[in-house]
Amino acid sequence: MTEPSTISFFSNFLPSFRPQTCVSHRPLSLPRKHQVHCSVSAGATPQNAVAWGCEIESLESASGLQRWLSESGLPPQKMGIDRVEVGERGLVALKNIRKGEKLLFVPPSLVITPNSEWSHPEAGEVLKRNSVPDWPLLATYLISEASLMESSRWSNYISALPRQPYSLLYWSQAELDRYLEASQIRERAIERINNVIGTYNDLRLRIFSKYPDIFPDEVFNIESFKWSFGILFSRMVRLPSMDGKVALVPWADMLNHSCEVETFLDYDKQSKGIVFTTDRPYQPGEQVFISYGKKSNGELLLSYGFVPKEGANPSDSVELSLSLKKSDASYKEKLELLKKYGLSASQCFPIQITGWPLELMAYAYLAASPPSMRENFEEMATAASNNTTSKKDLRYPEIEEQALQFILDSCEASISKYNKFLQASGSLDLDVTSPKQLNRRLFLKQLAVDLCNSERRILFRAQYILRRKLRDMRAGELRALKIFNGFRKFFQ
Repeated sequence: MTEPSTISFFSNFLPSFRPQTCVSHRPLSLPRKHQVHCSVSAGATPQNAVAWGCEIESLESASGLQRWLSESGLPPQKMGIDRVEVGERGLVALKNIRKGEKLLFVPPSLVITPNSEWSHPEAGEVLKRNSVPDWPLLATYLISEASLMESSRWSNYISALPRQPYSLLYWSQAELDRYLEASQIRERAIERINNVIGTYNDLRLRIFSKYPDIFPDEVFNIESFKWSFGILFSRMVRLPSMDGKVALVPWADMLNHSCEVETFLDYDKQSKGIVFTTDRPYQPGEQVFISYGKKSNGELLLSYGFVPKEGANPSDSVELSLSLKKSDASYKEKLELLKKYGLSASQCFPIQITGWPLELMAYAYLAASPPSMRENFEEMATAASNNTTSKKDLRYPEIEEQALQFILDSCEASISKYNKFLQASGSLDLDVTSPKQLNRRLFLKQLAVDLCNSERRILFRAQYILRRKLRDMRAGELRALKIFNGFRKFFQ
């Protein structure tokens, strides 16, 4: 769970944009629940589930969490846990709630942070002695506390966490290849899975193998780390008023996401609790929502396992891949400049329904520029990387038509991939005999179809704008040519 003004583990749109290499499996730079108009969420059947937690829709464990929190210092609430249409479980209003009202007031003593006390102090001391960063530290902390069951003070909280979080971490390579072949989110999912595996392997090599009595393999293994990172990716917040401290906030993380609200969690110094301020009123029985941040549908699927309905998310975007042509006479020179500024021959840029970033246009200018514009190559590469201090709209009128055509060609190539997948999706062979597995495959397929429809919609809009611009530009050129020819005939 991330809030709009704090965590930005993925590239934002504008103005602070960093283009993404389209295929990249870097070591983990540790970082990066549901929507009012949610189409479907990944209700996957656990295959190698951990021994703790609950089914995602369990109300009994969530009610037990509420009782424990109340006994431990959580003040009386205007919201209660219930089964909801969006997100299986959610918090609903018990009383009338006004717009602008502060809710929750979770005390810091009931919040998990990197400084939380370990039930197994030796484990915490070993990790801190080895300067383990906050995210893998908290992932290990969750596993350690979960393995202690009732001996952990967090047992009621962990019992209410999903045994298998909604996350692409639980998709197999074959499922990613099959269902997300058209979307760049596939590469992001593969990168994230590899990052989690790489982080676990690093911890096992450097720490766990040296302290097997503290970190036994049967507890601290890749399956438990997939679970703990799945929990962190979907529930972790940064609290602006606590210097950006990362935290898990029990009870608050039962709140589901809506694209229609902008409120988020933060620490309230006056009440000394974690709160959010409503930006709309709620009547008794209505589900109460917060925002997980201005994220695209692909990012929401990546971390939270759901896709809003097509057109419901104003922050939606699709990553468009642009590539230099190897047949370009200046290919090597351009590639060297791109590498100089941290880019590559193939880059992904976000396109929204409202347009695209200046960096994308700069990359297109570079790709379309002839050798005679060599003196401008570096300026274009710098602008494409967002490493320039100038935010001016870079313009090269002499090659604008070629640059727009280059973007249009890339856009239409991407649309073709989406069309191919969506046309084939009706006949995808699910190839399963188990009803539970069939249910899982149907969920994944529906998620993929919803994501592809929403991303293709943005590409269709970009295609329309590009075609119109090129048509108008060429029509203007044709009119100018006719006028020129008219003058030439007049003076002959």
